Amino acid sequence: MSDEIDRGYLGYSLLKRGFRDWFLYMFRVTNNTPFVISPVHEQLFKEIQDVIDGKTTRLNINLCPRTGKTTIAKFLTVYSLTVNPKAQVIYTSYSQDLLSNISKEVASVLMSPIYKALYGTGFQLAQTESDPVNDFWRDYLLRTTGKATYSTRKIVTEKGGVVLFSAIGGQITGFGAGVRGAKGFSGIIIIDDANKVSDGRSKKMLQNTQEYFVDTLLTRLNNSDTPICNIQQRVHLDDLSGFLSENYGFKSFIFPLLAEDGTCNLPNQYTPQRIKELQVNNYVFLAQYQQQPIIQGGEVIKSEWFRYYPLSVKYHYKRVFITADTAQKVKECNDYSVFMVFGVTDDDRLHVLDIVRGRWEAPELKKTAILLWNKWNQPNQPCQALYVEDKVSGTGLIQEIQASCGIPILPLKPEADKLTRAESILTYLEAGLIFLPESRAYSFNNDFLSECESFTRDDSHKHDDQIDAFVYGVKIGISRIQVSILDVL
Repeated sequence: MSDEIDRGYLGYSLLKRGFRDWFLYMFRVTNNTPFVISPVHEQLFKEIQDVIDGKTTRLNINLCPRTGKTTIAKFLTVYSLTVNPKAQVIYTSYSQDLLSNISKEVASVLMSPIYKALYGTGFQLAQTESDPVNDFWRDYLLRTTGKATYSTRKIVTEKGGVVLFSAIGGQITGFGAGVRGAKGFSGIIIIDDANKVSDGRSKKMLQNTQEYFVDTLLTRLNNSDTPICNIQQRVHLDDLSGFLSENYGFKSFIFPLLAEDGTCNLPNQYTPQRIKELQVNNYVFLAQYQQQPIIQGGEVIKSEWFRYYPLSVKYHYKRVFITADTAQKVKECNDYSVFMVFGVTDDDRLHVLDIVRGRWEAPELKKTAILLWNKWNQPNQPCQALYVEDKVSGTGLIQEIQASCGIPILPLKPEADKLTRAESILTYLEAGLIFLPESRAYSFNNDFLSECESFTRDDSHKHDDQIDAFVYGVKIGISRIQVSILDVL
């Protein structure tokens, strides 16, 4: 902390308490209302404090819309000038309008009576024009704004601090972030939404934004340990967050809207009805709200290959069976156990009838299996068998059922790796032989299809328990279907 700040005043005491308390106080007194804190913010404050303290120098912050991330970034800019009055800061975004508004809001905090009383610094706000860095950005600027130059704003304080607000694509010459040779925090590069949502549909935009970081922003550090903080909602696998994480080792603070158990992390912001509305477009929801972008439609298993059967029709199934993939452990970080019920129709189509998914200890796992069997083993349409992958908890379940129940339970031995097994059933899926109930919005469908769409070739996906049970079911069901794939195709 700079010695230029009078240690006898409230302003110094606030800074000494760290960014969290300073921000909450300054937000309240400058907005005349408290900042509403959710669990995400407590964790976010810790991540930002680590940046200020030099513990983290490269950070991705991935949050869903309406979490106050730009508000916090704005106050982080003011805090930078306050904790070190000579700090040099670069603030950039895809949006010139956003930067213009933020520069005005930062200036309004600096000239607020309470800030002036605490820290007493004067400043000037100036605007200049800068050229695009290359022809791509020149064409983009002309196409989107009708102008040939970027409007660049700069705040210069009387104590030597500078904040440069410059849009992605604009030249940054003669200025860098951080104070050369300084010890401790002396500035930062803040990237606030480098990619707009529509960039996710343009490979060229994604690539040029990546190149702008490498060719321009990365060269603007006056010290190697000057931190870079990239803040955005995810829009694509190859957006700037993905690029920085994969190629530059950025630490990523990721906070999804929905926790793994389906609990909303921001209940004050998003009602269940609003969440359901957002989930209609699963590709957008996974990227922008869950911070888990996927290849649209799925990298391996395409969601559009699935067909749907109406629940209003009473089908006769010549064969009903259940498959199960059980987890090794029940801790939150491990996969789920999954039971999936299938029916083979009279016209040789495979229907997914039910999916039950959860984390169960051995007694609950056995109880769940028996309850599901009793549900689907009906006199007019008996269930023929329960197939369980013969490993860890699955082996125990097989032994328990065989010893105490009359349920025909059969072990499944995994053949090859998960990707190879999944690819072996794609022909049947693409041929339109596999049906889910009603529509994507029905019950378990969205969760199942989301897992299918997230399934990757490099095993970087989070869960694949439903896919395992599904693949087993397709292989068992299709083996009994006498139909020519060529006829269907």
